[in-house]
Amino acid sequence: MAQEGFNPKISYALETYAFLKGQDAALEKVAGQFPKLSADVRAAEKKLDKAFGQAEYNINQYLKKELEYSQLQKFHKQIDSLLDIELQYPVEKESHAKEFLKQVVQRPENMYGSAVSKGILSFKYHNEPHQEILDGHVNIFETKDHPKADNVSISVPIPASWLAEETAMPQTIQQFTSCNGNGTEKIFVVLHDLSDDYGRLELNTNTITNFLSPQSNLIRTEPVSIDGVPAYMAEVEELIEFGGRTMKIRMLQFLVVKNQKLYCIQGSTLPSLTAANLEPMIRKNEKLFRLIADRTDLDN
Repeated sequence: MAQEGFNPKISYALETYAFLKGQDAALEKVAGQFPKLSADVRAAEKKLDKAFGQAEYNINQYLKKELEYSQLQKFHKQIDSLLDIELQYPVEKESHAKEFLKQVVQRPENMYGSAVSKGILSFKYHNEPHQEILDGHVNIFETKDHPKADNVSISVPIPASWLAEETAMPQTIQQFTSCNGNGTEKIFVVLHDLSDDYGRLELNTNTITNFLSPQSNLIRTEPVSIDGVPAYMAEVEELIEFGGRTMKIRMLQFLVVKNQKLYCIQGSTLPSLTAANLEPMIRKNEKLFRLIADRTDLDN
């Protein structure tokens, strides 16, 4: 369902919601046409509600916040109209209905990796992004044999709903964007080779400040550890040029030095207007960014 004029995240939410409503409507049609299958339909609905119900609820809340009431009503009418067309004809055979039920019941286990499944995961964990990893929906990014990570092998856990993307920035090995590339948060895996002068670099607030650009504001630092190695977390807000405008980003950088290399696991917001308050967004994602850094394995 194409959604013109909306930002990518809203469009993704609309498409995911349309899929979930279509699935619900198809189950109701099966129950109405084949009463003997009603118990199977209710069992399927119960399983799907457990797997997908939170996603549907969160999408509803998100769309209510992002869209005008008239836009939301128009969208619901579009869905109803499309479903009327898609479901206007009866299911030809009961065996087809049973096969559909079988596929639906297996869907929570079998659909990971698709755009729809990533949309469901994205919005299921919309309010608690870290829980996606804790619930086991995680991909491990490994730098071994990566062209930007010569003789370096680290592994970084990334939520399964995030999209891996290449970047032209030479020190950034890989970047990831939430909501399967449609979201407003990013994770960067960054590697700097340190010269002999920096080989014994000790991370602290002063040395971190020296790394920052003049357009950056260091908000706070905190000693942490990554894979048992002493490290530092720095929260930074930075002004950048983006699309011909001065924009603002907020980030948590987890920095660690090992074997004359400076590793940085960075979680950040997308560029926003300079007047935007990025505090709520970074706080919502702080547990996720900390969890990723905490579970990163460094090269031995």
